[in-house]
Amino acid sequence: MMKGVKILSSKHYPYTYKFFKHKNFKSSSYKACRNIFVLGLGSNMALKNRGSVEILESAFTWLDSHPRIRILQSSPIWRNPPFGFALQNDFYNAVLVCESDLSLVEIFGLMFYMERRFGRGRKRAFKNAPRTLDVDLILFNTLNLQWKHLYVPHRFYTQRSSVMLPMSFIESLC
Repeated sequence: MMKGVKILSSKHYPYTYKFFKHKNFKSSSYKACRNIFVLGLGSNMALKNRGSVEILESAFTWLDSHPRIRILQSSPIWRNPPFGFALQNDFYNAVLVCESDLSLVEIFGLMFYMERRFGRGRKRAFKNAPRTLDVDLILFNTLNLQWKHLYVPHRFYTQRSSVMLPMSFIESLC
């Protein structure tokens, strides 16, 4: 394991959706998998006396309450050193596997809304600056896409331990 990396468990990390045990499951209303996507979450800056783990917990709860998104799995939370700009607090990272009937563009907009909702402005002070919540789209179905501001899969995810280590805890969905 890398130096400075620590695995944390919390209320929602790790999590696996149990179809027949979930309180909202109704077999007649369940639709087959639609769009499956993976989000990478990160935080290393407090917001109104809430630390990074609490922010990740709140982000999970908020996303789980969305009527058109179902969280299927989450990794444990990883505490790891920052990269890029090193003179900042450690990051807390996790990944979520979700399903939804929302489109790619709708998911992308929701990610920006989540970041703003949890205190992150759209303008960064500088590249790799500290942030209350960072949400990255890692995968969306089997899509390969390169737009000006969106690469799917995320173009650096395989090079980032902050994504790959949490993803190593995700069970196959097939």
